[in-house]
Amino acid sequence: MAARTKSRKRMTPEQQTAFEARRDQMQTLAKTIAAMSDADRQALAASVGTILTCEQRPLSPHNTCMLAHQRPDATVIGGFQQWKRLGRAVRKGEKGSYIWVPLAAGTQETGSEGEEDTATRPRFRLVAVFDVSQTDEDPQEESHGL
Repeated sequence: MAARTKSRKRMTPEQQTAFEARRDQMQTLAKTIAAMSDADRQALAASVGTILTCEQRPLSPHNTCMLAHQRPDATVIGGFQQWKRLGRAVRKGEKGSYIWVPLAAGTQETGSEGEEDTATRPRFRLVAVFDVSQTDEDPQEESHGL
């Protein structure tokens, strides 16, 4: 039996333009934060306070700085599907904030004979997250509580 794949709707030209502008804005913000000294990043993260994921894990100082620039009032954040699993629904029209999320590490080919190096380089991607204030209880779902 063939595996089913979920196909995405194609973006309209306006959506593509908006997506590219948002991506460029986030890359610029990420470069600005990366250029900050560790002490400056730590100070900014401390001034915002601890931001938790909906799984109750604290964000890294870098992601805390990313959120501080996008949504200074964030307290508990999660992805669209994470909130759905917790019995909450992101309100229609809410705009996500972006943070870096680690991907599974891949191996890189090195050496003259094509041997695979066991050392891996961490990779990250920007992912949209929503604050708990951007969600409502989903009446269709059983409440799992926060």
